Amino acid sequence: MALQSFSNESTVLPAEDEWTRQSCGFYACPACKQGLEPVHDGLSCRLCARTYPIVRGIPDFILVNLEESSNGSQRFVGKKDSRPLLDFMASVYETWVYPAVCNLYGGWHSTSLEQLVHDVSDIVGSCDGVILDAACGPGTYGRRMASASRTVVGIDMCMSMLRRGADYVEKGHIPNVHFARATVEALPFRAGLFDAAICAGSLNHFSDTVLALREINRTMKVGAPLAVMCFALINSGLIKYKSIRERAEKGGGHIYSVADFERYVAEAGFEDFLCHAHGSIIVFSARKTPIEH
Repeated sequence: MALQSFSNESTVLPAEDEWTRQSCGFYACPACKQGLEPVHDGLSCRLCARTYPIVRGIPDFILVNLEESSNGSQRFVGKKDSRPLLDFMASVYETWVYPAVCNLYGGWHSTSLEQLVHDVSDIVGSCDGVILDAACGPGTYGRRMASASRTVVGIDMCMSMLRRGADYVEKGHIPNVHFARATVEALPFRAGLFDAAICAGSLNHFSDTVLALREINRTMKVGAPLAVMCFALINSGLIKYKSIRERAEKGGGHIYSVADFERYVAEAGFEDFLCHAHGSIIVFSARKTPIEH
Protein backbone atom coordinates (compact mmCIF):
# COMPACT_ATOMS: atom_id res chain seq x y z
CA MET A 1 0.00 0.00 0.00
CA ALA A 2 1.30 3.44 -0.88
CA LEU A 3 2.19 5.93 1.78
CA GLN A 4 0.02 8.99 2.00
CA SER A 5 1.78 12.28 1.45
CA PHE A 6 0.87 15.36 3.46
CA SER A 7 2.46 18.80 3.38
CA ASN A 8 2.66 21.14 6.35
CA GLU A 9 0.07 23.90 6.15
CA SER A 10 0.96 27.54 6.63
CA THR A 11 -1.53 27.92 9.51
CA VAL A 12 0.18 26.40 12.55
CA LEU A 13 -0.85 26.53 16.18
CA PRO A 14 2.54 27.63 17.64
CA ALA A 15 1.96 26.52 21.24
CA GLU A 16 0.72 23.06 20.25
CA ASP A 17 3.46 22.65 17.66
CA GLU A 18 6.08 23.52 20.29
CA TRP A 19 4.54 21.10 22.82
CA THR A 20 4.65 18.30 20.26
CA ARG A 21 8.31 18.91 19.45
CA GLN A 22 9.39 19.24 23.06
CA SER A 23 7.54 16.08 24.06
CA CYS A 24 8.56 14.03 21.04
CA GLY A 25 9.95 11.38 23.40
CA PHE A 26 6.35 10.93 24.41
CA TYR A 27 5.59 9.69 20.88
CA ALA A 28 7.04 6.65 19.15
CA CYS A 29 7.21 5.52 15.55
CA PRO A 30 4.01 3.57 14.84
CA ALA A 31 5.98 1.17 12.63
CA CYS A 32 9.00 0.21 14.76
CA LYS A 33 7.90 1.70 18.14
CA GLN A 34 11.28 3.44 18.57
CA GLY A 35 11.64 7.01 19.81
CA LEU A 36 11.39 10.06 17.57
CA GLU A 37 13.37 13.27 17.33
CA PRO A 38 12.22 16.73 16.22
CA VAL A 39 13.35 17.95 12.81
CA HIS A 40 12.41 21.09 10.90
CA ASP A 41 9.46 19.45 9.12
CA GLY A 42 8.11 17.10 11.79
CA LEU A 43 9.13 14.14 13.94
CA SER A 44 11.72 11.78 12.56
CA CYS A 45 12.41 8.07 13.04
CA ARG A 46 16.02 7.31 12.23
CA LEU A 47 15.48 3.56 12.14
CA CYS A 48 12.69 3.74 9.56
CA ALA A 49 14.13 6.80 7.78
CA ARG A 50 10.67 8.34 7.92
CA THR A 51 9.50 11.80 8.99
CA TYR A 52 6.00 12.35 10.29
CA PRO A 53 4.73 15.87 9.51
CA ILE A 54 3.09 18.16 12.04
CA VAL A 55 0.00 19.74 10.46
CA ARG A 56 -1.45 22.73 12.36
CA GLY A 57 0.04 21.38 15.56
CA ILE A 58 -1.23 17.83 14.94
CA PRO A 59 1.41 15.17 14.20
CA ASP A 60 0.34 12.82 11.40
CA PHE A 61 1.32 9.18 11.95
CA ILE A 62 -0.83 7.47 9.32
CA LEU A 63 1.37 4.93 7.56
CA VAL A 64 -0.83 3.89 4.66
CA ASN A 65 -3.20 5.24 2.04
CA LEU A 66 -6.60 4.83 3.68
CA GLU A 67 -8.32 4.94 0.30
CA GLU A 68 -6.83 1.50 -0.41
CA SER A 69 -7.94 -0.02 2.90
CA SER A 70 -10.14 -3.12 2.99
CA ASN A 71 -12.14 -1.46 5.79
CA GLY A 72 -15.08 0.60 4.54
CA SER A 73 -14.81 3.20 7.30
CA GLN A 74 -11.16 3.82 6.55
CA ARG A 75 -11.81 4.07 2.80
CA PHE A 76 -14.55 6.64 3.41
CA VAL A 77 -12.27 8.77 5.59
CA GLY A 78 -9.41 8.41 3.12
CA LYS A 79 -11.57 9.76 0.31
CA LYS A 80 -13.45 12.49 2.19
CA ASP A 81 -11.07 13.70 4.92
CA SER A 82 -10.49 17.48 5.05
CA ARG A 83 -13.18 17.98 2.41
CA PRO A 84 -16.53 19.78 2.87
CA LEU A 85 -18.58 16.68 3.78
CA LEU A 86 -16.39 15.49 6.64
CA ASP A 87 -15.66 19.03 7.78
CA PHE A 88 -19.42 19.55 8.05
CA MET A 89 -19.95 16.22 9.82
CA ALA A 90 -17.25 17.16 12.33
CA SER A 91 -18.97 20.49 12.99
CA VAL A 92 -22.30 18.81 13.88
CA TYR A 93 -20.90 15.55 15.27
CA GLU A 94 -21.76 16.20 18.90
CA THR A 95 -24.93 18.25 18.38
CA TRP A 96 -26.61 16.15 15.71
CA VAL A 97 -24.75 13.03 14.57
CA TYR A 98 -24.00 11.57 18.02
CA PRO A 99 -27.53 11.98 19.48
CA ALA A 100 -29.11 10.62 16.28
CA VAL A 101 -26.91 7.52 16.22
CA CYS A 102 -27.53 6.83 19.92
CA ASN A 103 -31.30 7.11 19.49
CA LEU A 104 -31.56 5.16 16.24
CA TYR A 105 -29.12 2.34 16.91
CA GLY A 106 -29.08 2.22 20.70
CA GLY A 107 -32.81 2.69 21.23
CA TRP A 108 -34.96 5.81 21.49
CA HIS A 109 -33.98 7.85 24.57
CA SER A 110 -31.89 4.92 25.79
CA THR A 111 -29.17 7.31 26.94
CA SER A 112 -27.47 10.62 26.20
CA LEU A 113 -23.99 11.91 25.53
CA GLU A 114 -23.93 13.44 29.01
CA GLN A 115 -24.79 10.10 30.61
CA LEU A 116 -22.20 8.22 28.56
CA VAL A 117 -19.48 10.73 29.41
CA HIS A 118 -20.42 10.33 33.08
CA ASP A 119 -20.21 6.52 32.82
CA VAL A 120 -16.82 6.59 31.10
CA SER A 121 -15.49 9.19 33.54
CA ASP A 122 -16.59 7.01 36.47
CA ILE A 123 -14.49 4.13 35.15
CA VAL A 124 -11.39 6.31 34.88
CA GLY A 125 -12.22 7.70 38.32
CA SER A 126 -9.73 10.00 39.99
CA CYS A 127 -6.85 8.64 37.91
CA ASP A 128 -4.42 11.43 37.03
CA GLY A 129 -1.44 11.31 34.69
CA VAL A 130 -1.78 10.63 30.96
CA ILE A 131 -4.90 9.16 29.36
CA LEU A 132 -5.29 7.76 25.85
CA ASP A 133 -8.47 8.68 23.98
CA ALA A 134 -8.47 6.11 21.16
CA ALA A 135 -10.45 6.99 18.00
CA CYS A 136 -11.42 10.22 19.72
CA GLY A 137 -13.29 12.10 16.98
CA PRO A 138 -13.20 15.78 18.02
CA GLY A 139 -12.19 14.78 21.54
CA THR A 140 -15.81 14.23 22.53
CA TYR A 141 -14.96 12.37 25.73
CA GLY A 142 -11.33 13.23 26.36
CA ARG A 143 -11.61 17.00 26.37
CA ARG A 144 -14.42 16.73 28.93
CA MET A 145 -12.11 14.73 31.20
CA ALA A 146 -8.89 16.76 30.96
CA SER A 147 -7.69 18.80 33.92
CA ALA A 148 -4.61 20.48 35.34
CA SER A 149 -3.44 17.09 36.65
CA ARG A 150 -4.72 14.93 33.79
CA THR A 151 -3.35 15.06 30.24
CA VAL A 152 -5.48 13.52 27.50
CA VAL A 153 -3.97 12.51 24.15
CA GLY A 154 -6.56 11.77 21.48
CA ILE A 155 -5.85 9.91 18.26
CA ASP A 156 -8.11 9.53 15.26
CA MET A 157 -7.61 8.77 11.58
CA CYS A 158 -9.80 11.72 10.51
CA MET A 159 -8.04 15.08 10.35
CA SER A 160 -11.38 16.89 9.97
CA MET A 161 -12.42 15.59 13.40
CA LEU A 162 -9.06 16.36 14.98
CA ARG A 163 -9.04 19.93 13.71
CA ARG A 164 -12.53 20.47 15.07
CA GLY A 165 -11.39 19.08 18.41
CA ALA A 166 -8.37 21.38 18.43
CA ASP A 167 -10.68 24.34 17.76
CA TYR A 168 -12.90 23.35 20.71
CA VAL A 169 -9.86 23.06 22.97
CA GLU A 170 -8.43 26.41 21.90
CA LYS A 171 -11.72 28.32 22.16
CA GLY A 172 -12.63 26.67 25.46
CA HIS A 173 -9.16 27.18 26.95
CA ILE A 174 -9.16 23.51 27.95
CA PRO A 175 -5.84 22.46 29.49
CA ASN A 176 -3.77 19.39 28.65
CA VAL A 177 -5.55 18.05 25.56
CA HIS A 178 -3.48 17.06 22.55
CA PHE A 179 -4.29 15.34 19.27
CA ALA A 180 -2.46 13.13 16.79
CA ARG A 181 -3.57 11.50 13.55
CA ALA A 182 -3.10 7.75 13.74
CA THR A 183 -4.92 4.45 13.57
CA VAL A 184 -5.67 2.41 16.68
CA GLU A 185 -4.01 -0.60 15.09
CA ALA A 186 -0.66 1.27 14.93
CA LEU A 187 -0.51 3.65 17.88
CA PRO A 188 2.42 6.13 17.92
CA PHE A 189 3.28 5.62 21.60
CA ARG A 190 5.81 3.67 23.59
CA ALA A 191 4.73 0.72 25.69
CA GLY A 192 3.40 1.26 29.21
CA LEU A 193 2.82 5.00 28.82
CA PHE A 194 -0.82 5.60 29.75
CA ASP A 195 -2.41 5.63 33.20
CA ALA A 196 -5.83 4.92 31.64
CA ALA A 197 -7.42 4.54 28.21
CA ILE A 198 -10.85 5.24 26.77
CA CYS A 199 -12.36 4.14 23.46
CA ALA A 200 -15.85 5.56 23.06
CA GLY A 201 -18.04 4.94 20.04
CA SER A 202 -15.49 3.30 17.76
CA LEU A 203 -14.79 -0.30 18.80
CA ASN A 204 -17.44 -1.58 16.37
CA HIS A 205 -15.57 -0.05 13.42
CA PHE A 206 -12.20 -1.80 13.69
CA SER A 207 -11.46 -4.60 11.24
CA ASP A 208 -9.79 -6.70 13.94
CA THR A 209 -11.24 -5.96 17.37
CA VAL A 210 -8.69 -8.01 19.31
CA LEU A 211 -5.76 -6.46 17.44
CA ALA A 212 -7.04 -2.97 18.24
CA LEU A 213 -7.52 -3.83 21.92
CA ARG A 214 -4.06 -5.42 22.12
CA GLU A 215 -2.47 -2.29 20.71
CA ILE A 216 -4.31 -0.15 23.26
CA ASN A 217 -3.21 -2.60 25.96
CA ARG A 218 0.44 -2.33 24.84
CA THR A 219 0.50 1.40 25.54
CA MET A 220 -1.06 1.14 29.03
CA LYS A 221 0.52 0.67 32.43
CA VAL A 222 -0.15 -2.58 34.27
CA GLY A 223 -3.43 -2.33 36.16
CA ALA A 224 -4.55 0.77 34.26
CA PRO A 225 -8.31 1.02 33.64
CA LEU A 226 -9.90 0.76 30.20
CA ALA A 227 -13.29 2.37 29.53
CA VAL A 228 -15.22 1.49 26.36
CA MET A 229 -18.55 2.62 24.95
CA CYS A 230 -19.87 0.71 21.92
CA PHE A 231 -22.91 -1.04 20.46
CA ALA A 232 -23.77 -4.65 21.26
CA LEU A 233 -26.24 -7.25 20.03
CA ILE A 234 -29.12 -6.45 22.39
CA ASN A 235 -32.80 -6.36 21.45
CA SER A 236 -33.11 -2.58 21.24
CA GLY A 237 -32.85 0.07 18.53
CA LEU A 238 -32.15 -0.62 14.87
CA ILE A 239 -29.33 -3.00 15.78
CA LYS A 240 -31.89 -5.67 16.64
CA TYR A 241 -32.67 -5.98 12.92
CA LYS A 242 -30.53 -8.43 10.97
CA SER A 243 -30.54 -6.26 7.83
CA ILE A 244 -29.01 -3.36 9.76
CA ARG A 245 -26.29 -5.60 11.22
CA GLU A 246 -25.52 -7.01 7.79
CA ARG A 247 -25.20 -3.50 6.40
CA ALA A 248 -22.76 -2.64 9.19
CA GLU A 249 -20.70 -5.73 8.37
CA LYS A 250 -20.52 -4.76 4.69
CA GLY A 251 -19.17 -1.36 5.71
CA GLY A 252 -16.41 -2.95 7.78
CA GLY A 253 -18.17 -2.77 11.14
CA HIS A 254 -19.04 -5.50 13.62
CA ILE A 255 -21.93 -5.90 16.07
CA TYR A 256 -20.99 -8.41 18.76
CA SER A 257 -22.72 -9.80 21.81
CA VAL A 258 -21.63 -8.79 25.30
CA ALA A 259 -20.14 -12.28 25.72
CA ASP A 260 -18.06 -11.74 22.56
CA PHE A 261 -16.70 -8.45 23.89
CA GLU A 262 -15.82 -10.07 27.21
CA ARG A 263 -13.90 -12.81 25.39
CA TYR A 264 -12.07 -10.37 23.10
CA VAL A 265 -11.10 -8.16 26.03
CA ALA A 266 -9.58 -11.16 27.82
CA GLU A 267 -7.73 -12.25 24.65
CA ALA A 268 -6.26 -8.75 24.39
CA GLY A 269 -4.74 -8.92 27.89
CA PHE A 270 -7.39 -7.35 30.12
CA GLU A 271 -9.22 -8.65 33.18
CA ASP A 272 -12.09 -7.66 35.52
CA PHE A 273 -14.59 -7.08 32.70
CA LEU A 274 -17.70 -5.26 33.94
CA CYS A 275 -20.52 -4.06 31.70
CA HIS A 276 -23.84 -2.26 31.82
CA ALA A 277 -26.23 -1.41 29.00
CA HIS A 278 -28.34 1.50 27.83
CA GLY A 279 -30.51 -0.21 25.24
CA SER A 280 -28.05 -1.59 22.66
CA ILE A 281 -25.31 0.76 23.86
CA ILE A 282 -22.95 -0.75 26.39
CA VAL A 283 -20.28 0.77 28.58
CA PHE A 284 -17.71 -1.66 29.91
CA SER A 285 -14.58 -1.49 32.01
CA ALA A 286 -11.51 -3.70 32.34
CA ARG A 287 -7.94 -3.47 33.62
CA LYS A 288 -4.64 -4.35 32.02
CA THR A 289 -3.64 -7.75 33.33
CA PRO A 290 -0.32 -7.95 35.22
CA ILE A 291 2.37 -9.93 33.43
CA GLU A 292 2.86 -13.33 35.00
CA HIS A 293 6.45 -14.26 35.76
